[in-house]
Amino acid sequence: MKNLASYILVFFLLLVKSNFAQDVIHGSIQDKETKTPLPFATIVAKENNTVSNLDGKFSIEIANNNQKLLVSYVGYKPKEVTELNDNLVIQLEKNIEKLDEVVLQQQKVNNANTIIKKAIVNRQKNNPEDVLNTFNYRSYSKLIITADKDSINGTIDSIFRVKKKGLKFKKIDSTNYQLKKQLEKSHLYILEKASNFLFSKHRGKRETILGTHMAGLSKPIYEVLALEMQSFSFYKNHYIVFGTEFVSPLGESALKTYNYKILDTVVEQNREGYLVHYYPKEDKEKIALEGVLYIDRESYALQKTISQLNASIDVQAVQNYTYFPKENIWFPTNNKVVVGKGDNNNVVNLFGTLRIASSSKMEDSTFVSTNPDDITKHIYLTSETNNFEIRLNSPVTIERRGTAIELVDVASERDEEFWKTYRTKPISEKEKETYTAVDSLVAANNYEKKLSFIRKAAVGYVSTKYIDFDYKSLLKFNRYEGFRIGMSAVTNNNFSNKYKIHGYGAYGTKDGNFKYGFGAERRLDKYDDTRIGINYKDDLVETGSLTFITDGRAFYLFEPRLFNLSQFHKVNDISTYMTHDFTPKLSSKLQLSHQDVKPTYEYTFTNDGKTYESYQTSSITASIQWNPFNKYMQTNTGKVVIENNYPQFTIQTTQALRNIFDSDLSFSKISMRVMHEISPLNMGKTTFLFVGGIGFGDLPITELYNTSPNQPDGEHILNRFSVAGRDSFETMYFNEFFSDRYAVAQAKHYFKRFNITDKFRPELVLISRFAIGNISERQQHEGIEFSSLENGYLESGLEVNKILKGFGLNFMYRYGAYHLPNFDDNISFKFTYYFTLGF
Repeated sequence: MKNLASYILVFFLLLVKSNFAQDVIHGSIQDKETKTPLPFATIVAKENNTVSNLDGKFSIEIANNNQKLLVSYVGYKPKEVTELNDNLVIQLEKNIEKLDEVVLQQQKVNNANTIIKKAIVNRQKNNPEDVLNTFNYRSYSKLIITADKDSINGTIDSIFRVKKKGLKFKKIDSTNYQLKKQLEKSHLYILEKASNFLFSKHRGKRETILGTHMAGLSKPIYEVLALEMQSFSFYKNHYIVFGTEFVSPLGESALKTYNYKILDTVVEQNREGYLVHYYPKEDKEKIALEGVLYIDRESYALQKTISQLNASIDVQAVQNYTYFPKENIWFPTNNKVVVGKGDNNNVVNLFGTLRIASSSKMEDSTFVSTNPDDITKHIYLTSETNNFEIRLNSPVTIERRGTAIELVDVASERDEEFWKTYRTKPISEKEKETYTAVDSLVAANNYEKKLSFIRKAAVGYVSTKYIDFDYKSLLKFNRYEGFRIGMSAVTNNNFSNKYKIHGYGAYGTKDGNFKYGFGAERRLDKYDDTRIGINYKDDLVETGSLTFITDGRAFYLFEPRLFNLSQFHKVNDISTYMTHDFTPKLSSKLQLSHQDVKPTYEYTFTNDGKTYESYQTSSITASIQWNPFNKYMQTNTGKVVIENNYPQFTIQTTQALRNIFDSDLSFSKISMRVMHEISPLNMGKTTFLFVGGIGFGDLPITELYNTSPNQPDGEHILNRFSVAGRDSFETMYFNEFFSDRYAVAQAKHYFKRFNITDKFRPELVLISRFAIGNISERQQHEGIEFSSLENGYLESGLEVNKILKGFGLNFMYRYGAYHLPNFDDNISFKFTYYFTLGF
């Protein structure tokens, strides 16, 4: 869902241009002789100071037009500007007397590196989250999407299609005219958020969102509220700007990533500091941050930071700190992020996966227009946050440890009196009109309902007023049922926030049988996710499969391994369960089940002198899911994952009891899963999976482990050409191995996608898997032949994914102790499919 929120924002971002607000002076700094821009020149007004960006441009707020600006740049004569107007062009002359001194300094030891090394060494002394035991503050954020109306050519446009015989009139386009007219009264969009922040060294950080106002929406989009525009501070190894991680210029690997240069000395809040320019080394990624750090001369703490990203979109992020003498610490009090359409064609990935390319690559050359002005160059997004009423080392109480964000139930219902207590300055008439205009537009076009429909569709549901239908269950295929045609439905929050009813039905065209299931659930506590429920199903289950009952519903538009399955057993299952979160990061589920089991194949289980072709089991299953590094938001409908991190751990135990409700068997099973992911910046990612299990007692084949095989029968490689799974053994034949104790280890490395062309960007993945196992009582299983895994099973290979519209190829090779005599039988060649939205 985090990606869905990203897509919503990028709907606006594809249209944007970097610029600051309209109530400031804009200008640019140039070399007087060459007219080349001077990046990160210092501009000082009476109350404010700033630096020019990578293109030499700047914006600065002034009290009135009678003020003056002082402009300075290393190696140039300082200049005082008294005649102020918008779009200033300030030209600086080189200071010949100081040029030799500058050259000499660069030939000696880099003084800037010395300062940065000291700043890195002193990180723990200057980072508020390291040096303070507690802190709390109030915060107000405002996001606006707007444009400078005066920069837009508002003439009505005529669109023509290019034909062999000339231009053919297509239509009248009044977009520029309408946009300019709208911008006279309002912005394009506005969002406000009011929060309280608490921090404790022992219990972490908690944001409580007390108020939120999203134009046009009566209910907030949780994932948008959770998006991180800019990190709290620069002192961590990685720094987030507009949802994307970069190496921090004060991180452990900073000196390997960036070059540094002293530009000037500054005075912030009566404390002297250094102005240090950082920029990526030549051998590093083209898409990287560049900016300036204001570093306190005495403590080597940050006083202010400015970061820029110039690519297919431009991002400028400013963070201001306030000095607290008693604690001798600089604390972040204001940050501002401005995002706009860039002139650079370099592709950038936002929010981890969202790929943004230059819109010039998407232009249609078959159309021409009479108005050359592209409005997408003028629209920009600005987000500003102000922290106030800051209290350091004062007592705080953080309940329900593990929740990063809590959204109070009445947050979207706050009145104007509430907002007056949080807004750091009154809302303008233009901003008020923005709410009115967007609310009217959204209501007239029913956009909120359509957005809700899209959000549900993105996770596999078609939503109606009270019921959500699961469209992934409409049509499936496997080798036993053939085409499985079905329907699944569940009640939604409009039906009830406490009660949930669900059911499904399916028919197999090959086996000719109808399967169904239904259940009900009641939520007892939304904070601890305590729920009780009951389920019944008459269906098929893959023999030897392992399911962790704490796993939530996983949505895949395409379930690859399902195509190849052929061995199932029928189950009539009635169960009751209870879920409970000990903390948001530690979830549990307890389930009581009674099953009637009958294999669909010839099989007999012998136990204590008795033979069973079908049997009953009564069991208790307890499962715990621990995600220690995930981040969660607590909402009125329950917790929402806002950041999925690794490692993640699951452990599950099952105890079947004989003679309870006519149960025939008694056995114990313990299973465990560990998932981990390493994602170095700009270097792809590596994932690891460990799954293991052990069973004791009366274990028929349906309760053994099959280690997830995915190789169908076939004499030749192409006869076995099918669909590769995500974590399955592609060269292991179905029904080849079963174990009552086993362990599986998998490693996959995803390289960065190759930018061969703008549309052809394949992804190379290296894969290696290992499995080992054993079985204690092989003679108990009659009618089916299989082996154990005591000698260890190995396969390795590669995938080339997303070759065409999400389709790719998988090649795996089987080797080691279970290498087969016929060379072809050790090879798996399949296609892959990973659904993509084109980013």
